[in-house]
Amino acid sequence: MSSYQWTGLVFALVGVITSAVLAVEGTRRKTLNLDHLPISSILILVSRLMVGVLFVYSGFVKANDYLGFAYKLEEYFYVFGEHFPPLKGFFHLFIPAAGGLAWFISVFEIALAFAILLGWRMPLTAWLSLLMMVFFTVLTGYSHFTGAVTDCGCFGDALPLKPWESFVKDLILMTMFIPLFLVRKSVRAFPSDRIAGILTGLSFLVAGFYSWYCHEHLPRIDYRAYKVGVDLNICTTEIGPEGYPPCKDWYPDFSPEEFPMGEPGLFEGHTLLIITNDVSEAPAEAARKSADLAGKLENSHVKVIGATSSGDDALQAYRTTYGVKYPFCFMDETVLKTVVRSHPGYVLLAEGVIVKKWHHNDTPSYEEIMQLSGQ
Repeated sequence: MSSYQWTGLVFALVGVITSAVLAVEGTRRKTLNLDHLPISSILILVSRLMVGVLFVYSGFVKANDYLGFAYKLEEYFYVFGEHFPPLKGFFHLFIPAAGGLAWFISVFEIALAFAILLGWRMPLTAWLSLLMMVFFTVLTGYSHFTGAVTDCGCFGDALPLKPWESFVKDLILMTMFIPLFLVRKSVRAFPSDRIAGILTGLSFLVAGFYSWYCHEHLPRIDYRAYKVGVDLNICTTEIGPEGYPPCKDWYPDFSPEEFPMGEPGLFEGHTLLIITNDVSEAPAEAARKSADLAGKLENSHVKVIGATSSGDDALQAYRTTYGVKYPFCFMDETVLKTVVRSHPGYVLLAEGVIVKKWHHNDTPSYEEIMQLSGQ
């Protein structure tokens, strides 16, 4: 790390240690009276606002795309299993539940934020918030000191942070939270405990519904590299221009008899990409709909190309089962998950520029494709 990174880390650690000592002392005395300090009220208010707002933002970006957070949790469980062999089986038990955990953590974080801002049952809320912070600090700290995970996923794709940045951020956040934690028993709910409780509960329900809706119909805000408006043709270098996906990610590998690799004008005109990451796990009804849509577009000006990470045998079985005739390209699983959060999912391109994306629950009609492609 550079000198300023180490400086930031040292200051953050000093702040946490100092605050921890005060926290222990405050807990031992049951409560810590700060009323004699003229800045105490302002300090507590600032602590509530900053922690609450940060929790809202962090929870929202994860709830908007909790699948992305789930993939990150899966990565952590795999890494922990590899680094702690005796506990490998234990950590791997959580991998199938990563989606549910990601949804709950995202929504719970938003509810905690409202509880903090409204001052609802602060003794309980403060401890739950502290546990949440410790959870993320352990993840980011482990990433920082081992280098095992390159991005903690705390802010999803909205604000990618390096491991050291995430770790220092969590330490600073805990330091900011300490003043509120110390006076947790004296904080009163606004406007009343009952109303604050109702609003906190509503925030959980609304956030939960929003997150579920984004999962079933694609994230409402797309922070990823392959968002609408991105030109896949611009990828001509290994790194790629700012705001565009790395060019090394977009080298489709077609079977020679289907679509020769390197053919000029791969995305010329209009192209509908049907992305089915693992064809063996595609929902039957969604697979049938994609095959039907491709059949209707067969004689149109819109070219249909499939994309998958599945092997030849699985793909052949998929073709036979659902009567799929369009050509497929083979791509990395991570890239396909990044392009569209649906399995299968649809991406319409115009001269290589992403025009629109659909979840399989919102499979576009032939008429919609024609309208968007100018016909």
